[in-house]
Amino acid sequence: MKLSLALVLALAACGGKSSDSKTTPSPTPGEVAADDMVDPTLPSWAPRSCKAYHTAVVKAYDCTEIAQATRDDIKTKYEAANTSWHDLQDAQQSTIDQINILCTDDVKYVTSQAEGKCGGVVATP
Repeated sequence: MKLSLALVLALAACGGKSSDSKTTPSPTPGEVAADDMVDPTLPSWAPRSCKAYHTAVVKAYDCTEIAQATRDDIKTKYEAANTSWHDLQDAQQSTIDQINILCTDDVKYVTSQAEGKCGGVVATP
C-alpha cells in the first residue's frame, strides 16, 4: 500500500502526461513548420529537411507571384528527387546524410526564389 501511494505521489509530482511536456516551437509569421504539409508518400526514413523541402515546394508552387516557369522547375526538381528516394533500397546512413544535405540546400533555393513574394516561403528543416 505504501509503495502504490509513493508511486501515485511521484507521478503527481511529475506534472501530467508526457505529451504535455513535449513542446514544438510555433513557426514565426510567414514560416511553415516542416510537418504542416508533409508529402504522405515520402519514405519513412526521409530526413526532416526533405519534409521541409516538400513544404517549401508546395508553398512556392501555390505562389502566383513566382513566375510559372520557375514554379514548374521547382516542382519538377522535387518530383525527380522524390522518385529517386523511392527507388532507394536499403539506403545506407551515409546516403541518407547526403540526401539530408541536398534537401537542406533545396529548401534554401526554393526559399530564395520566393523571397519577397507571397509572404516568403520559409520551411525549417
